Amino acid sequence: MPASIAVLTAGGQAPAMIVNALRAHYRDLIVFREPPESRGAFLKRRARKLGWLQIAGQFPVMVGSRLSKKMLDARFAELETRYGVSMTLPDALDVRPVPSGNDPAFIQALEAAAPDLLFLVGARMLKRSTLDAIACPVVNFHAGITPHYRGLNGGYWALAEGRPDLYGGTIHRVDAGVDTGAVIAQKVCEPGPSDTIFTHQHVITAQCAELCAAAVDEALAGRVMDPQPAGPSRQYYHPTLWGWIGTGLRRGVW
Repeated sequence: MPASIAVLTAGGQAPAMIVNALRAHYRDLIVFREPPESRGAFLKRRARKLGWLQIAGQFPVMVGSRLSKKMLDARFAELETRYGVSMTLPDALDVRPVPSGNDPAFIQALEAAAPDLLFLVGARMLKRSTLDAIACPVVNFHAGITPHYRGLNGGYWALAEGRPDLYGGTIHRVDAGVDTGAVIAQKVCEPGPSDTIFTHQHVITAQCAELCAAAVDEALAGRVMDPQPAGPSRQYYHPTLWGWIGTGLRRGVW
């Protein structure tokens, strides 16, 4: 029988590319959509880990994409044409709202749907207790090459640190860590000359959308990359405004 796939996402243009690619291969597809975490809750959670001074520096970069929306829309249209992806979800898609991936209501809805696999893309981190309650395999798409670039803005940091060979995406099993699960598939991608921190996630996602569908087959068969990618492992966040400007001026990486 064809596999039944569930997706958990908070929505957005980049996740839509993955959802559409999965739907093209797996017609039995359910999308559970959680609301995005509020900006205030996100900042408070990040500040507890990094401190408010660091957050004050990161915040302008977090919201900077709004200032260049028209240019971003033009670049996103180019990506859709070049890579045959779509950043818009089809009307006929089975989308089911849930309060959060960590809410008991989601676990109940997932149990009722009984998918063969749960695919995370643009979703909040699942708690260990949530993962323990999910019967099927759980995989995630990460716009970064692990273990080197875990967390946020993997593409930007790879270029900022002079590692274009590590600019790409990863599909991995989900464990309780941040992008630390066993790698199923990876792809090194290529940015355009005008791409910036505001477009790297979309560039990488567009080039990895089809790989996500292929990785589902590997995950359902219980296979992972052998050997596993090795190297230093670090969790990254948004750059501060002053760090971003400094890197742009020194390296031409924006």
